[in-house]
Amino acid sequence: MFDTIDIPHPGVRIAALPLPATTDAADAADLLAAADIITAAGRHDSGTDLFDVEPAEWLVGLQSTKYAERVVQVARDGDDRIVGVLILECQRDGEKNASGSVFVHPDLRGRGIEDALLAECERLAREHGRTVLHTWNLVRADLPGERLASPAGLGAVPLAADTTQLLLRRGFTLGQVERVSVFDFADSLDHARRMLDEALAKAGPDYRAVWWKSPAPDEHVDGYAYAVSRMATDVPSGELEWEEEVWDAERIRYREQLKATAGQIMAVTAVAHEPTGAIAAFNELVIGRDRHRRSENYGTLVLPEHRGHRLGTIVKCLGLIRWHELVPTSPSVMTFNAEENRYMLDVNEAVGFRPAVTSGEWKKEL
Repeated sequence: MFDTIDIPHPGVRIAALPLPATTDAADAADLLAAADIITAAGRHDSGTDLFDVEPAEWLVGLQSTKYAERVVQVARDGDDRIVGVLILECQRDGEKNASGSVFVHPDLRGRGIEDALLAECERLAREHGRTVLHTWNLVRADLPGERLASPAGLGAVPLAADTTQLLLRRGFTLGQVERVSVFDFADSLDHARRMLDEALAKAGPDYRAVWWKSPAPDEHVDGYAYAVSRMATDVPSGELEWEEEVWDAERIRYREQLKATAGQIMAVTAVAHEPTGAIAAFNELVIGRDRHRRSENYGTLVLPEHRGHRLGTIVKCLGLIRWHELVPTSPSVMTFNAEENRYMLDVNEAVGFRPAVTSGEWKKEL
């Protein structure tokens, strides 16, 4: 699987990225160079620094785990410089899907390197027995020109983007478009507080808001794990087909430990359904080692059987309020939402999130 392969450019090859023990190790230079490639690609494609890579966190995230197998390869030129990166992930409880991504420095695109990396990504997915490869591309929200509409009916990606052209050329089809939005803590949270008060009154006594900084309280960890498992099946997915994921308390604890090892902080806002004790909704916020950088919204979900009670507003608003108290140095929060997820977009827009980047979600039958 990790054999070096030739691509049709003299002196350019693809091989495994050696993972050092730490970013300070003597053999960490390749990892740092690969992180720089991804940062440069993200800045070019998105027009923002939202996707900059923090190498120490990234190193933890590249390791294969009990629940996911990861393969990391790099393209090198004739001088042995890293010019591109490939990451493939296969969930161990899945059978069909693989998720892959490729990154090439913007100055070196158009030479076939990205095509070769994506072809290798497809080969590796097949080698792992997967029949569908998912990937994504970030594009500036304001990029002009003709657009390819999402099959979900809302959202589109610019055809002029080189990454869009790459995926179409390789036979991928657009499955969904997501909006990347940002909430700036320089703006007042007063509106979020008013929205929270109104939503709590609407929800009524059957629903109780809870908040924790990881680890999850023992009394909620099972319900939280079940709610997380519903993310794969209950969020809008357009033409994409996600496999169910098995989440239990053990898997939650495992993820919490990985976050701690990476130096990240994670906090969860949830709503408990008092009559049953179930977790009816949740929202997750995470920040990396640098507490002065932007935070990221991970999962947000209101279980279908509990919708219509303003629970999404509760977890979003309370989450932002408590997060700013916990990490006051983080300037903003970034979140992804499917363009057809109008309910959650309404909540985000009302509280003050602003569109920043467009993300195309793609798939290819292998």
